[in-house]
Amino acid sequence: MRITQGLLLAIAGFLGMIALRPYFAPQTKVAADSNRFDYVNVISPVFLYNGKQGILLMDQRNGNVWFLPRNGDNMKVAYDDPAFVLHIPLEKLDQAPR
Repeated sequence: MRITQGLLLAIAGFLGMIALRPYFAPQTKVAADSNRFDYVNVISPVFLYNGKQGILLMDQRNGNVWFLPRNGDNMKVAYDDPAFVLHIPLEKLDQAPR
């Protein structure tokens, strides 16, 4: 009886130490690196342009809109080279309204 109580007390103590360890010595490290293409936004995941289906993307650095045409059948997802669609003048957003 005494040995069982001692073992249960030891187990409870070890479980308590394991539960409290993250509060005293956290092991998670956070990297503040940005993604490689964090300036690209998906405007439309399904878009038709010149009879082709693909993805419409916007580059926030310069306001260019690009179309990535889908290549192949429905079983294999592949994309052709991007096609320039238009330029959105984002610099006009800084101007005073008329």
